[in-house]
Amino acid sequence: MPPHKIISAPTRESLLSLPSPDYTLIKSLGNDRFLLRRNNDGLPLLGHYWTEYYQPSTSPVHTLVQRGAGAGAAAVLNHENLVSLRGEAANWVPLKVNGKHVQAKQVLLLWDWCDGGSLEQFLEQSEKEIDISEVQNGGEFMPESFCWHVLTSVLRALQWLHQGIRETYGVVELDREGYGMGYVEHPGQRGRAGRLRVVNRMTLPTPEKGEKGGWKRARRDDDWFPVLHRDIRASKIFLQHPLGTETYGMVKLGDLRYCAVSGTVVSEGGFGLDKVPVVAPERVQELGRYVEKDGGAYINGIGELRKRMVGWWKDAATVDKTERPYTAGNDLFSVGAILYHMMMGTQMVNPEECPVKGCGCIHLFDGPEKDEEAEKLPGCTDGCPRPDTDIRRCFNNTGYTTELKQVVGALLRCNREVTWSASEAMEAAWKGYETWTRTTEDGQAYRDIYEDILFRRQNQERINGEVPEWTNNMAYQVRRSLNPNVAI
Repeated sequence: MPPHKIISAPTRESLLSLPSPDYTLIKSLGNDRFLLRRNNDGLPLLGHYWTEYYQPSTSPVHTLVQRGAGAGAAAVLNHENLVSLRGEAANWVPLKVNGKHVQAKQVLLLWDWCDGGSLEQFLEQSEKEIDISEVQNGGEFMPESFCWHVLTSVLRALQWLHQGIRETYGVVELDREGYGMGYVEHPGQRGRAGRLRVVNRMTLPTPEKGEKGGWKRARRDDDWFPVLHRDIRASKIFLQHPLGTETYGMVKLGDLRYCAVSGTVVSEGGFGLDKVPVVAPERVQELGRYVEKDGGAYINGIGELRKRMVGWWKDAATVDKTERPYTAGNDLFSVGAILYHMMMGTQMVNPEECPVKGCGCIHLFDGPEKDEEAEKLPGCTDGCPRPDTDIRRCFNNTGYTTELKQVVGALLRCNREVTWSASEAMEAAWKGYETWTRTTEDGQAYRDIYEDILFRRQNQERINGEVPEWTNNMAYQVRRSLNPNVAI
């Protein structure tokens, strides 16, 4: 353990000769950041100093770590679509404190290295190169394949943060009959990969128990305390380069400095109105509004936050902005706003009151179903130059599929709502994504990481001279259980 007094941090130069059998230092990135390589698999990692080890008496984080919070945080920051904590590299450095020689631990926390930069950087560069006017003439700002990739990746991360559900996939090979429309032969590849979602996995029948096959909900941690990110934006979504034949590399949600851990355990069935709502305070309150009241303990109490939820349901926009609840729906809306930017080439308008002085209108709304009624809407009555955005029609003139438009539109209706969970949003997105991969030319050409896994497996089979055993294939077993009398 580190000494319990404030000491000077060890010299940074000592890291240049980091003695570790597990990691190799590649280079310094400045600002106490370092690029390292994990020796057993060559994985590059981002390392930075954990200063709480050096100044424990001045850091509340150190006290939490002493009480075991570090293990809990590391368990949460462990998901393929989060910038995850991969471990630590450490030296014991000799120091002299109050005339005594002590050993201080020099710690470097190791994180995923996102070599593709942030989504914000990518969008800013694209805005300089793409003519936005073409988007409203049946075009696309970002390719639909990239939109689906970002959407499903971030929703997987929110499933984990909100509900403790880790979504994984079984990778199988599907033949033409089993895959159906959209099956495509590719040179050097026997067939398209099938993705079996473990989160909603198919169960095979058990005749001796009188059971039938069907969909079964995956196990999850029933004691999971939901984590709301509260700051989802393009600058907090990071990209990695592809490592194989997949079209895009991994997408990871990062920077949880403003996250809120709810004191409400996930209710069975999600976040419906008949369940206990998961709610946190708005971030704006952290600028000094409530910190004088027992350090925020009162205002962050579950009872007080639920009162805010009820107040918002009753009075909506008349509630002071600093007193509004932040729900899981806000995180989902933020994902929808990012997809809006990716599809339209412009950022989403404020979902509540317009920030323009003297306006106060809400420029984002869900218009009527009939176009004739929508055309009669007066728009902003205060003369604000900001355009109104109709969620139901904003994507009409773009070249994206109906499935993507519908999912993003549903996310844009989630602001301060508790009626749609991240797992339900992921379910809807996955159905749309699978339809896109089957029915469009771009979808058939798209390759995700799971298909790259299948491709590598097939190559290994060829190298080993092995013939695949279809009877051990999950897709074969599922089709056989559903159609026992049909030759497959």
